[in-house]
Amino acid sequence: MAFEKTLYLNRYFIMKNTGILLLILLCTQSAFSAKKRATKLVSIQGQITQTADYCGGAQPSEEMLAEMARPKPLPNKEIVIKIGPKNKVGNAVYKKIVTDQNGKFIVRLQSNMVYCFIEDWKAKPFKVPQNTEFVTWDAACLYERYLLADYVLKVQNKENALVQINFHKPCFFKPYCGTYSGPLPP
Repeated sequence: MAFEKTLYLNRYFIMKNTGILLLILLCTQSAFSAKKRATKLVSIQGQITQTADYCGGAQPSEEMLAEMARPKPLPNKEIVIKIGPKNKVGNAVYKKIVTDQNGKFIVRLQSNMVYCFIEDWKAKPFKVPQNTEFVTWDAACLYERYLLADYVLKVQNKENALVQINFHKPCFFKPYCGTYSGPLPP
């Protein structure tokens, strides 16, 4: 009698737990299929430009300085796209794109996702450049710059903003995250 009662209770708990597991499975499958329906590939357009500093030589006119500060298309620029808002070291490259002769690109990305656009050097393992007789590098500053996305985009199902990234080219004697102590241009 005690054995039959134990057997009955075991069957009861198995049936109850199986029902709960089945309910959980159905709920998660429904959630996954709803999420799958909500995401689709969306075309994203963008343009990469570059500005530059005046780095020496004859004193430029105000017009020349304004022209250097105006963003110009950057052709054949390789950009790497990773999933997430930061360039995390372990994140794999999702896509690579190269701009056309006008600095423009089109890429298809999944909607309802966040992507970071980074320069190609940030997709490689982090490495501090070797100090030279003229330049001393700040490793912490470089690592912070390495982790920082050049552009972050949350892809919507429709009507996404044009991705516009401008890279500023400094003079060799004003390197990012470096201290220059060599001769200056005339």
